[in-house]
Amino acid sequence: MADLSHRIDAPASAPRGVRTRRRVAGILAVAGSVAALPAVPVAAQQARFEVPPGCTAFLTVQSSSCTVSHYWTCEADAPGTRWRVVIDGEGPFYLSHTDAEYRWLANRELRTGVVNRLVEPEEDPASVTELLETGNDSMAFTMRQQGGFGPAELRYSGFDALTGGEVEIDGERLLVTSFRYEYDAGDGLRRVSGNQFVHPELALFFGGIETTELATGERFEADHSPREFVEPGEPGFLTMSPAYDCGEVISALDPTGPVVPAAFRAGAAQVGREDGQ
Repeated sequence: MADLSHRIDAPASAPRGVRTRRRVAGILAVAGSVAALPAVPVAAQQARFEVPPGCTAFLTVQSSSCTVSHYWTCEADAPGTRWRVVIDGEGPFYLSHTDAEYRWLANRELRTGVVNRLVEPEEDPASVTELLETGNDSMAFTMRQQGGFGPAELRYSGFDALTGGEVEIDGERLLVTSFRYEYDAGDGLRRVSGNQFVHPELALFFGGIETTELATGERFEADHSPREFVEPGEPGFLTMSPAYDCGEVISALDPTGPVVPAAFRAGAAQVGREDGQ
């Protein structure tokens, strides 16, 4: 299934490079737990991200639009299951849990506490294997949402297709996809479409240039393309600092030492339990 790592429910009120100059306020709900995490002040965001105990980080991806993502696996999970956190200039804002076929098992919007979980069995499960083997993959499934304005079920339908194009970004060979999916968020049908990238060896999707169209006809375009791939032992691995399209305030920051709230560790484990892992 196409990558979903950014806010599509509403456009940002200001560019992230501007918002990063504000101190983080409030509390972040973390990873399916009812525990609350005090906001991380900007100064602390110079630290490295630390994955939960029993888990191993394997990739950091710096992307356009001032985001950095970290990927990890956990010993207690089924083979092929992966976690990802996405961080902007204000800290972590999105946590996702996918399986070997890149089905969206669960995700959480860390600043609002909204949680989405896959309703199984799906009408037409997403399959990155089918995409890589045939060049096309359709999908139709439902995510059960908790939080926000109350429980809801969001039905997604769409497709991924290989365009036949390939690119090399920071030494990694990526296949270019076109995609489209739609869903009703309670205020009418929303459509998201564009181009993304899939890593054929890792079976991971990465964002690209994408357009969100609201039921009102408003359209918003964003570029979430990967810019840099960082592996364990390389400078910038697990950094808390996005590096691209952020302005001088964020791009000048340097990682110093590990930081992870205990609530994040416990919360990530709870999401796995609630998903039946």
